[in-house]
Amino acid sequence: MRACPSCHHRLSPYAAECPVCGLELSHQALPRPLLFQASALQQMAPVPAKPRPMAISTPALGRITPIASETALNSLPEPAPGGTLMLPPDSPPPAPEPQAPTFWPLVRMEATECLLLILLNGLFAVIASLLSHASPLRLYADLWAYLLPVHACLSWAFLMVPLALGGQSPMMGAQGLLLDTNQPEKRLTFSLFHLLSVLLFPLSFLCMVLTSRHRTLAELLTGQEILARPHFRSS
Repeated sequence: MRACPSCHHRLSPYAAECPVCGLELSHQALPRPLLFQASALQQMAPVPAKPRPMAISTPALGRITPIASETALNSLPEPAPGGTLMLPPDSPPPAPEPQAPTFWPLVRMEATECLLLILLNGLFAVIASLLSHASPLRLYADLWAYLLPVHACLSWAFLMVPLALGGQSPMMGAQGLLLDTNQPEKRLTFSLFHLLSVLLFPLSFLCMVLTSRHRTLAELLTGQEILARPHFRSS
């Protein structure tokens, strides 16, 4: 409790003068500001604000000048006397791309496959005639509805299996030809139309003569193309 220094009267801590002797009292500093005391809030020192962290911004693409390092400069090939850039000697040459075949490899391929299909179906007819103990004319007169689908499936399998697995019909590899697609469904579709083209060889030969790129009947019907295999040498 606070007391007056003159009359030693007990005083309130917030009294400005003694009520007994009238002595003016000096104000003592309060340990903390009173509630809702605006003057005390103004006298308090402001808290310094912390600097806001700034992220490092990435410059826009294309605004950084590339630095030519010594390693990159040494790895560049030297220009030729004419001003053209020469490839280093150890770099491999670009792989050659397949090109359109000439006229006669296509003709030999389809003509040979047509002969092979005739021999294959003739062999099947002879075996069926021997097993049934009947002449071929009588056999096909009675059972043609069952034998013709077998001939069609046998002929298609003869062309379809090599085309689906390797992209070449049986005689395409011998003539240095290949089908320009790697998709199995396109190979299967082409094998069906290639069978039609081989069976109708005179019509396909006419298509090869009239078209500028010597395209076969199967190529015209499917829109696909038979190309010449690079690095092929015919015997």
